[in-house]
Amino acid sequence: MSVTRRLGLPGGFALGALAGAAGAAYWWTMTRRNAALVRPPVRDLSGEALPNGTIEYSDGESVEYVDVGSGDVLVWIPGADGPKETFRYQLPHFARGHRVVCADLRRKFDADAGFDRLVDDVAELVEARNLDRFVLIGTSLGSAISLRFASRFSERLRGLVLCNPVARVSYDHVGLNRAVLTPLAMATTRYLPTNLARELARSWSRLGVWIFDDSPGRDALIEYALFTGPRTVPPSVSDRRVGRLRKFDILTDLSGITAPALVVKGPHDVYCPVEWAREIVELLPDAEYVPIPGTGHCSHISRPTAFNETLESWLRKLAEAQGTPKPDHPDESDGGDA
Repeated sequence: MSVTRRLGLPGGFALGALAGAAGAAYWWTMTRRNAALVRPPVRDLSGEALPNGTIEYSDGESVEYVDVGSGDVLVWIPGADGPKETFRYQLPHFARGHRVVCADLRRKFDADAGFDRLVDDVAELVEARNLDRFVLIGTSLGSAISLRFASRFSERLRGLVLCNPVARVSYDHVGLNRAVLTPLAMATTRYLPTNLARELARSWSRLGVWIFDDSPGRDALIEYALFTGPRTVPPSVSDRRVGRLRKFDILTDLSGITAPALVVKGPHDVYCPVEWAREIVELLPDAEYVPIPGTGHCSHISRPTAFNETLESWLRKLAEAQGTPKPDHPDESDGGDA
């Protein structure tokens, strides 16, 4: 006797219930897998993991940070995924001639906390680490945090670096094709078995969907998505972070930001399009625009050598203009572009 008849249920209902139960079990298994992932640590040029510290902010939220190197200070702010490990190709490299500081983004917010809570976190971090004046470097959502920090605490900044920036949340550039493909790329990356997710991510890379690009370093970006970034962060967490910016328009602040700025852009970025970066450059009083050819939304991961060389060149010019010493950089390689 069939399961349907034994339960006394219509065939379609029973099959639907079984399919629903199987789907729920699969979803539970994948979310448990993702929650158990441990991000690979950021390692220095000798292969040792960079030491992590923990800071507790004034509202009780605690996050990890790294603070290594010496010299002029570079403070780094991750994007919506939030891990300091997004800068694994930058922190060890720049720690050779600078002091580099980077903290994870917070996961929890008080009910009444707005976008400035993320900015206050940066202010509390630099106070706790006794940092005076520094260059602030943000990618994606981190660029919006950097811009807002610059408008509130301009006296603290020597310069500002914005990587694939966003100053307000808008979906005007998202056509029907992207509206379908981006959520599909997000879901397949997060919830499929790893080998299948990796193969599909190569297709997303060829199409330039979501954070993926078809640069020579696309495999490094895929591994980031699988083991460091989106898969290790529940969508609800990144949505909470981005949600604070949805109610805020930082573009209105830009004309008052006097710190020299570098805007680094992936020309194939469809997630935060080139037009957004161009608009930011036009509104900032002192900004330079530099594309990283072949890259999309995560230029610092898919072409780290090109990204690092661009930033190094700008930092040298900034040091010369401000009369600060140039850092010495040994010749060790940091891996190069894949």
